[in-house]
Order: sequence, then C-alpha cells, then structure tokens
Amino acid sequence: MSFAELIWLGMLGGIGVTAFTDVIAVGRQGWAMTHAFYCLVGRWVGSLPQNGVFHSGICRSTPAPFEAVLGWAAHILLGVIYWVCFMLLFGPSALYMPQLWQGVGFGIVTVLVPWLVFQPLFGWGVGISKAPDPWKMRLKGIITHTVFGLGIWGSMQIRKAVLSP
Repeated sequence: MSFAELIWLGMLGGIGVTAFTDVIAVGRQGWAMTHAFYCLVGRWVGSLPQNGVFHSGICRSTPAPFEAVLGWAAHILLGVIYWVCFMLLFGPSALYMPQLWQGVGFGIVTVLVPWLVFQPLFGWGVGISKAPDPWKMRLKGIITHTVFGLGIWGSMQIRKAVLSP
C-alpha cells in the first residue's frame, strides 16, 4: 500500500468511522452533551496560542472563537489519525481479512489517549480522576472507543464485501 493510498483510505475510513461513532454517541447521550464536549475540545485548540496546552479547568476557560468548528474538526482529524495508525499496526491484511478482535482491541486501547493526554491537559486529571464520578465517565469513554473499534471492523467488512470479487 502506497503512502497516498494509506492517507486516502485513512481519510475515508477515519471520517466514516468517526461519523458512525458520533451517531451512536448522540443516540446514547443526546446532541447537546456530545456537541458541548467537542466545543470544549475546540476551546482547548483555539486557546493554545494564548493559554498553552495546560488548563486548570477547560470548562472555566474563556470560550474560543469558532470553538465548535475547531472541536469537531479536531475530533474528525483524530479519527483519521487513529484509522491510519490502525492500518500501520495491522497492515493491509486488515483490509482483506478483518478480524473483530483487531477493531475492538484497537478501539479500546485508543481510550488511553484521552485518559493519559487530553483529560490531564484539560485539567480533569489522569483518567478523568477529578470528575465527580470518574468511573462513570471512564465507562462512557470505554463504550465510545469500543463503538469506534466496532466501526473500524465494520468498515473493513463493508470494504471487503464491496471490493472483493
């Protein structure tokens, strides 16, 4: 697989799987909560030049211009990056013989990125430890990232069914 193919498939797969995950998230927790979270992501992105990467509490930070657009764009870009990482990890064989464990396992492992990187940067602590009910929030994260993994596996199944002779 060439670099151009990897990026093209990453864009298609990443955007598709992220959209699938978001539809499920909206169904689980509603549009307002899903949208509000990505606005906070956008607030973090938009405030990087002024505030740097660390916030004591992103919810108390000054709203950034276009934070909703920035947040959703960052979220989609991360989905594309995850999809490319999946392909780099499992190789082209995942396109032709997708395994459920690959998608679900990868999806669950990706929950470490928000737990260990983004939540501490937002001022929420490692593994959202500063939340009033951290295990409830962690479970939501595991569910979301498992759905993402199922979406990766499902997209590979669809691609295989459509493109196989």
